[in-house]
Amino acid sequence: MGYYQNATICINGHVASRDTSNYRKFCKECGQKTISLCQNCHTNIQGEYDTPGVAMIGFSYDPPSFCHECGNPYPWISQIIDNAIELLALDDELPDEHKEIIKGAFPDLIVETPATPVAVAKYKKYMPKAAEYVQNGVKKILYDVASQVVKKSIWG
Repeated sequence: MGYYQNATICINGHVASRDTSNYRKFCKECGQKTISLCQNCHTNIQGEYDTPGVAMIGFSYDPPSFCHECGNPYPWISQIIDNAIELLALDDELPDEHKEIIKGAFPDLIVETPATPVAVAKYKKYMPKAAEYVQNGVKKILYDVASQVVKKSIWG
């Protein structure tokens, strides 16, 4: 029977360690503080899955998006959503009603949920009405964290 190691991840989402809590205080990639616990419920962040006696070679580890205990987004996901919302707000020509619809779709574009197809439809309907710099910026912000289904549906 296996178990999850405890990870250390910076608040920007860079993995410092996928198998050691409190591996380092600050990220060597961006200088931000690292965490090993959910900032909401203080549960350990799940790292790599370890099965004693079984060698796992060549598996990558992506930091989780949401806490497995309380369901809240980790800081790196909150920051992505906040940045996308801030960029969207810069478009003075896009009606506020459209901004709200797109903003509400962001969380379901990151993680596949039953609401993801609706979020994709909203994004595809309203985002083309945004300024090109907003469209390009939001794509750049979301692309690395969007689910594969969303990437194929929206950006091909």
